[in-house]
Parts: sequence; C-alpha cells; structure tokens
Amino acid sequence: MFSCRFYLFCLVAILCISLCVGNSNAKKCVDTERHALLKFKAGLINNKGYSSSWTGEDCCKWKGIICDNLTGHVTGLDFWYDYNEETTMKGEIDSSICELQYLTFLNFSGNFFEGKIPKCIGSLGELIDLKLGDNSLVGAIPHALGNLSNLQTLDLSFNDYLVANDLEWVSRLSSLRYLNLSLNNLSQAVDWMSSISKLPSLSNIALDFCGLPQFNLNSIPQMNSSTSLDFLSLSGNHLNCSILSGWLILCKLETLFLDDNKLTGQLSDYVSRLCSSSIRELYLSHNQLNGSVPYNIGQLSNLSGLSISSNNLIGIIDEDHLSNLSNLKSLFIDHTSLSFNFSSKWIPPFQLEQLYASSCNLGPNFPLWLKHQGALEDLEISNTGISGSPPKWFWDLTPRLVYLNVSHNKLSGALPKLIPHSDFHILEAVWDLSFNNFSGPLPKFLPSLGLLSVSNNIFSGSISSFCAPSFLNLKYVDLSNNFLEGQLPNCWGQMKRLKVLNLAANKFSGRIPESLGSLQEIESIHLNNNNFSGEIPFLARCLKLKVIDFGDNSLGGTLPAWVDQNLNHLIILRLRVNKFKGRIPASLFLQQHERLDICETCCLYGQDEKETSSSRLTCTEHEILGLDCYLGSHHYYLPSLLN
Repeated sequence: MFSCRFYLFCLVAILCISLCVGNSNAKKCVDTERHALLKFKAGLINNKGYSSSWTGEDCCKWKGIICDNLTGHVTGLDFWYDYNEETTMKGEIDSSICELQYLTFLNFSGNFFEGKIPKCIGSLGELIDLKLGDNSLVGAIPHALGNLSNLQTLDLSFNDYLVANDLEWVSRLSSLRYLNLSLNNLSQAVDWMSSISKLPSLSNIALDFCGLPQFNLNSIPQMNSSTSLDFLSLSGNHLNCSILSGWLILCKLETLFLDDNKLTGQLSDYVSRLCSSSIRELYLSHNQLNGSVPYNIGQLSNLSGLSISSNNLIGIIDEDHLSNLSNLKSLFIDHTSLSFNFSSKWIPPFQLEQLYASSCNLGPNFPLWLKHQGALEDLEISNTGISGSPPKWFWDLTPRLVYLNVSHNKLSGALPKLIPHSDFHILEAVWDLSFNNFSGPLPKFLPSLGLLSVSNNIFSGSISSFCAPSFLNLKYVDLSNNFLEGQLPNCWGQMKRLKVLNLAANKFSGRIPESLGSLQEIESIHLNNNNFSGEIPFLARCLKLKVIDFGDNSLGGTLPAWVDQNLNHLIILRLRVNKFKGRIPASLFLQQHERLDICETCCLYGQDEKETSSSRLTCTEHEILGLDCYLGSHHYYLPSLLN
C-alpha cells in the first residue's frame, strides 16, 4: 500500500514539474508575427476588450492570441463577441493577418468588421477553421478561399452583403465538414447543388435566405444514402418540391430545415425520404404542402422537434400519429386546418416544451391531455375553438410558461385569486388572454410578466393589485375593453420598463395618477373612453412618448406647454371629447404629427382668431379638423384649414 502511494506521489510530482518546465520553456511569439498583429490593430476603429489590451513584447500572452508553445508561431486568432465581457472589434480586416502563415484557427464572429474579405486569406494553407459570421462584410467572396485544402469549417453567414456568383471554389474544399453561407447572396450560383455534392466529408450545411436558384436534377449526381450529411438547413429560399430529390434517402440526417420555401405536394412524400432511425428535427413550416399528416410520421421515433405550421394541411391528428414519439419536445402545427382527436384518458408518452397550435381545432372542450405536460414553456392555443372554464390543473402549468396565448377562444369564468408561481425566474413572460369571456376581478398575484393582455373580456373591479411586485417588470399592459372601475393606483413609477399602457374602454374614474410621469420608457398611453377627470398629469419626462390618447373622458384645464415643447417623438395626440379650455399651442401645428385629434374638446382656440359674427369664430391658420366648442348657450364653429 505504501509503495503504491509513493509511486502515485512521484508520478504527480513529475507531471507538475513537467508542466512548470514546459510553461517556463514556452517560446515567445515570433517578432514578425507580433508586428503583423500590431498592423492589424492599427486598422481597427474600435477594439474594446481585445487588442486594446495588447501590451508587452510577447504577443502569445495577448488576449485572443493562441500560439504554439514549441515554436512561438501564432496559430489562432479568437476574437468572437463575448456578451459577458462585452468585447468587440470594429474596422476592416487588414491583409497583415495573412503574414500569420501558421494560422489554423481564425474566429472573428459577432463583431463589426467592415469592408471586403482579403483575398490573401486563401494563402493561409494551414487554416482549419475560418469563422467570419455575423459582421458587416461586403463584396464578392474571394474564390481564393478554395485553396484552403485543410479547411474543415467555413462560416461567412449573416453579413451585410456578401455575394458569390458561383460555388465552384467550394467544391475544392475537400476536407470541409461545416459550411454556413446563410444570408449571403447566392442568387446567381446555379451550381450550388452540384458544388456541395462533391464534398465527401460535409456533414453540416446552412444556406438560409440566400436566394438559391432552382436546379436541374439531371445535371448533377444524386447524393446517396452513404452521405455523411447530418444537418441540412435551406430555409427561406423559395425552393420547390424538387429539392429533396437531390438526395435519395438521407439515412444519417438528424436535422432538416426547409421552412419558408415553396414546397408543394403531399407531406407524406417528404416523410418517406427520411430514415426513421436518425431524424431528430424536421421543420417544414411556411410552405404549400397539402393533404393529411401521414401515420408513418410516428415511425420517426427519435423526433424531438416537428414543425409543419402554415401549410395547407387538413384532416385529423390522433393518438396513433404521436404515440411512438416519446422524445418529442417541440410541436408546431399552427395555422393549418388540422383537428385533434384524442381520448380524454390519453396520456402522451412525451413531455412537450413548446406547443404552437393556433387556428387548429382543439375544442370545444379544454384539451385534457395538456394536464400531463408539466414541462411546457411555450403554449400557443389561440383561436382553437375552446370554450368553457379552464380546469383548475391548467393554472398549475403556468409557473414555467414563458409564453401563454389562449386568446380568441370562448373561455369563461373567473381567474384564480392567486395563480401559482415558482422559483423558476422568468423576466420576460408573455400572457395573452384577450378576446375571451373571462370575468370577475383580476388576480392579486401573477407570475412575473413582461407582457399582459386581457383585453376584450368582461373583467370587473379595481386594479389596485398592480402595485404588487409581480407586476413591476411589465413592458406591455393591455386591459382595454373590460368593465374595470375605480381610481387608478398611484404606483406606476415602480414599473421602470413599461412601454405600452392601454386601459381604454373601461369605467375608470378620478384623476390620472401623477406617477405616470415617471415612466421614462413609456411610448404609448391609451386612457380613452373612461370617466377620468381633472387635468393632464405632468408627462414632460416621458421623452419617448409617441402616442397619447386621453379622448372621450371628462378631463379639463388647459393644454400644458410641455405637450409641444418636450415630446419630440409624439406622433398621435388624441384629446377629443373632453372639457379643455384656453389656447391650442401654435407649435403643435408646426410639428409633423401623423394625427392630431382634439376635436370636440370644448373651447380650445387657435391663434390669430377673429370673430366674424356673434356666433362664429374663424382661424386664419392654426385650426383642427372638426373642432366644435361649446360655451354656455353659444355654439362656436371653427372651419377646418387642415387636411
């Protein structure tokens, strides 16, 4: 036992000494390469976090630089945008990086690099990974990149305007495994299919939103079932039904994105080309597929994500379609004409995290199988013909929900006074219960929400509960077209993130709270069609306001000067049918408001008015369409000069 421990101690000691010696003997960077990096740095406009820290003689110790410890040569530049440290670079990619002939790894992803890709990058013969995605690069993709015979990863996606008129150069990248040219202009690259079909090791292709041209199947060899392809994404290219015929049977394919194209024909034709032992994600939404959902979709037993939404699909989905899909986590079937037909006792074998079924037929009864979906994070079942009161267990699903939409149904009854919440922190949760028949008071406590819409129901009572902590993160609130009443609470200043507040068409009364003036992020306030009285609160600090609608109330006093002096972003100002008096600020008419509506406000006068008779006032310029003023028994009419 002692000898074994002694042996292990010696072994660890030797390893530690070797590491220390190795680190101490690591060569410093080559001087010519250090100068090349400094040239590259000089061409940058903004280099927050990376090259701004490049100091000292040994460039191998600089942030983002990777060196070979034995030779001191720079072998990697890793400058991807780090969200945590907010490190970023901006400027052109200087050709000086081509002096780093030992580079194997070059990652500039997620920065603000501009200009063209240097042609000389094609001379970096040792390069294995080239990642320039998510920048602002423009111009033609250099054909010289086809010289990189060792390249395994090429990512030029999501740039401003990179163009390739052909992809012949890609066909020469014999070692390529990962190719992402998404959002580049490939509309003239008629050889795209034949070029990528020549790459024997290619396993991952992403050519989304590239304007890919259609191709002639007879002009290219078909990729057979022995291909190494496991990820294929061709979304947003207007491709037609011939696309999958370019491959025979894709037996290694795990992920297929063909959404946002012009695929036609039966859904079953596409499912039959997939091997049931491999496919995990199948996205065919936003096409022109028709027919019913085939039962052989249930043979795709490894399927975790299925999206067939926004197609011309009809018919029924029953238990036989889904009973074998135990790994299913995401199901998108919204905006189709499909109907669900499940037994009330059916317990699904899967735990969905996302269900989007808007505009399908799930009703009239509430879908009981959802009771067993405790992992749901997104639930979109709007306009699905559901009626009646949601069962009590439904609200037990809500604490985890990031997105809940049950709008445009016929749901009724009162909401629970206290809706369950959990420690699972969701800052931006969205709840849309609008256009139903929910009634009673609003709950006193809700999970932390970013958006709440309960408009067009029959809720009643006050909203004093809005001072509770669970409402403080709201960005969007729509309680319009209900029967809510009473005075508004004066705690709006706590909602630091609020951008839209719509309380229109209720029975609120009293003064508008002064705390609304503390909402520095607010862009739109709708308090119209209520019974508010008093004066408009001070909103001069709400500098982002674009829409103010206080019409159809009983507000009085004069129009405050800050309306036209402080709110430079104001587009719509609607104050009609109130009891204001005094002058209309002249500059309101000089600003380019899309809509300025203060008609029937009771005695607001434009400037330069003159009395032409005992019962008529006319304005020479600053007037408002349909402004009717009533003062005692006199009726003053101001004819319009504005369109």
